[in-house]
Amino acid sequence: MVSVELKAVSKNWGGAAAVDDISFTVEGGDLVALLGPSGCGKSTTLRLIAGLEDSSAGTIAIGGRDVTGAAPSQRGIAMVFQNYALFPHLSVAENILFGLKVRKVSRAERDERLKRAASILGLTGLLERKPSQLSGGQQQRVALGRAIVAEAPVCLMDEPLSNLDAQLRVEMRREIRELQQRLGITMVYVTHDQVEAMTMADQVVLMRAGRIEQDAPPDQLYENPATIFVARFVGTPPMNVIPLTSLRAAGGEGLSAPIHADPGSLAVGIRPEMTELTEAGIAADVVAVEYLGADTLVETRIEGQPFIVRRPGKVRAAAGERVHIRLSQSAVHWFDLKTEHRLVLD
Repeated sequence: MVSVELKAVSKNWGGAAAVDDISFTVEGGDLVALLGPSGCGKSTTLRLIAGLEDSSAGTIAIGGRDVTGAAPSQRGIAMVFQNYALFPHLSVAENILFGLKVRKVSRAERDERLKRAASILGLTGLLERKPSQLSGGQQQRVALGRAIVAEAPVCLMDEPLSNLDAQLRVEMRREIRELQQRLGITMVYVTHDQVEAMTMADQVVLMRAGRIEQDAPPDQLYENPATIFVARFVGTPPMNVIPLTSLRAAGGEGLSAPIHADPGSLAVGIRPEMTELTEAGIAADVVAVEYLGADTLVETRIEGQPFIVRRPGKVRAAAGERVHIRLSQSAVHWFDLKTEHRLVLD
């Protein structure tokens, strides 16, 4: 299995850094998600790995070989684009085999790879159709088929599911992950959807403004966010992060701040599901109530600061009411408001 390694890689556009001194490693056979909001540099990073853009600094290695200056065709990678990049005038079979024909692979070998890929992806009965005759999910499978027949050890995916409806995205997430594990492909997967990253990836590289905010397994991002940005980006709904002074002003005097820390510079972070509504506690005003069936989200304001409570089942509350909230002290995270980093307590 082939690894991918970036060391101090940067990409500048007219003096502005789109990717700023990033380093991370994708172990062979793993799926690593590059996650972040629009403009954070994740797609540029993928294009740097693919060789579609030249890096301004740093080195990129694939399978231990320095490919920083190598052409895309010399990197041993396959790529699936956001818009699938299918030729409308070619059939499914011709689209899948296009790259192999360009590389002069023999007819017998092409037919064998096509048969295998079509069987894996359930495209056997669709090989003569044109892309316009396919659903969005089927077009996605054709793009995957083209990557499979290339038999490249590394596959790069740039938001491949963003054009699909919600239900189809769920199905394709499972299919891509199962396919990646079955074939033992090393995969770098770009997405802005944290649910995709959390459910599919072995490792998540969360980016912000061209830099890596946190590089960790999905459970670590959720349970131990390194910064306020990570805490608020990962999780649906996101973690509540609120100044300690606001909580204490609303009745949260019992919260014990870390020793030697200035209470005025601290924020408390807690997941909505680790809170509950009680008869007494931190006073909050209800702004909205969202009943989702299995649970209810109660959106409140504490001293003007947004705060969400998530409780199982249906909660009897209405906008305009005053409620009281209790936090699970063991589930509290402490953040420094000046650096926005989480405090690691002994």
